[in-house]
Amino acid sequence: SQFNTEFHISGIAPLCDQLVVLSYVKDVLEKTETEYCARPRLDIIQPFPESCEEISSDALTVRGYQENECRDYRLEYSEGESLFYIISPRDVVVAKERDQDDHIEWLLEKKKYEEALMAAEISQKTMKKHKIQDIGLAYIEHLLKIGEFDLAARKCQKILGKNTDLWEFEVHRFKEIGQLKAISRYLPRHDSILKPFIYEMVLHEFLESDYEGFATLIQEWPGNLYNNTIIVQAVVDRLKKDPQNTTLLKTLAELYTYDQRYGTALEIYLTLRHKDVFQLIHKHNLFSSIRDKIVLLMEFDSEKAVDMLLDNEDKISIDKVVEELANRPELQHVYLHKLFKRDHHKGQKFHEKQISLYAEYDRPNLLPFLRDSTHCPLEKALEICQQRNFVEETVYLLSRMGNSRSALKMIMEELNDVDKAIEFAKEQDDAELWEDLILYSIDKPPFITGLLNNIGTHVDPILLIHRIKEGMEIPNLRDSLVKILQDYNLQ
Repeated sequence: SQFNTEFHISGIAPLCDQLVVLSYVKDVLEKTETEYCARPRLDIIQPFPESCEEISSDALTVRGYQENECRDYRLEYSEGESLFYIISPRDVVVAKERDQDDHIEWLLEKKKYEEALMAAEISQKTMKKHKIQDIGLAYIEHLLKIGEFDLAARKCQKILGKNTDLWEFEVHRFKEIGQLKAISRYLPRHDSILKPFIYEMVLHEFLESDYEGFATLIQEWPGNLYNNTIIVQAVVDRLKKDPQNTTLLKTLAELYTYDQRYGTALEIYLTLRHKDVFQLIHKHNLFSSIRDKIVLLMEFDSEKAVDMLLDNEDKISIDKVVEELANRPELQHVYLHKLFKRDHHKGQKFHEKQISLYAEYDRPNLLPFLRDSTHCPLEKALEICQQRNFVEETVYLLSRMGNSRSALKMIMEELNDVDKAIEFAKEQDDAELWEDLILYSIDKPPFITGLLNNIGTHVDPILLIHRIKEGMEIPNLRDSLVKILQDYNLQ
């Protein structure tokens, strides 16, 4: 290569396919336009056949450079080490290629911590001056200074790793600047667990100002991270100021559960009507704890409560449940009704009581109960049904007790339902009943129509027809007579 330069060359040396050039430079003062000696420069030049390109240029500060001439400088180099020696009358300057440490140093000076951290991770084996952890700590420090608290907390996980001492130091730093909440979600939970007081300090911070956040931490953190008794006491003290706070109550119940104080936890869950009540009872076999809380359970969810009580009859007897529900007959009915549906005989001694309960709270199921129960006293049932004027139930009881005529009379007079009366007479299949039915219907044209249409197969229709008064108008008489003739033909 051959090229011209704008400066004198005091020394030249090779650097791979580039040249290291020690340049002697003169500058001109603008005010006086006089020449003066500038600082020598060390340039790296990329040569081409007829030109060159400057890659880098560094001005060197050597003592007495103002008096030096071009011949006062020399450039020597050591081939094996890539070291260059700039020799002047008063100084020797050693120049060497920048390494990764220099690069990281420069990034740190420019506050490019993220890049410095990445560069350190890539070249951690060749670094001599810097440590990844030191760079990381400097990065956390920088983030805290500029107010990026959440990002600083997030970086702690990666930078502090399993070093518990560093973790504890950083937690105290966050506490000093009032940012314990920021670091809370990143604290170690499984590996490298910190001292309990660290977690307690964070929980107290949340308890002071953020109940929801406190509850979340109690749910997420394993119970062995902190002293449960201390935290329980803190929550109890807090509840004295805010006794109805559901978030605190629910969290206290969870803390009691961790502490295996299931009975106390259950009371709170029941008060709160929490969905986990039944799960808690089953999981920890708390049937002895709920013997006096059956009303609360039933009020919360009667369906689930009854199913649970019936499934665990060996742990809480039927008698005990009925006794506990004595002052809440509507709940007592729900329990006994479900028991009866499961087994008609188990609660037989309560069947008398159930008549009143059905009559009061569940009329539609009274008649099915009377039909299916073989243990309820019929006289008592009849008395209750008559008092309340329950016609259908009274009719059923009268017929069951053998008083069919009174039952038929009720159907005709109270229900005024000829079809039902005929159906009843068919069921009983008693000639006297048919006679009563005809006597009652003879002055009521609609009833006569009903009888004509239905009695042909049970009673001789002529008996009825002879009794119809002359001149009485009977709806659809012609159709009824045709039907009677057809039935007679068939027979």
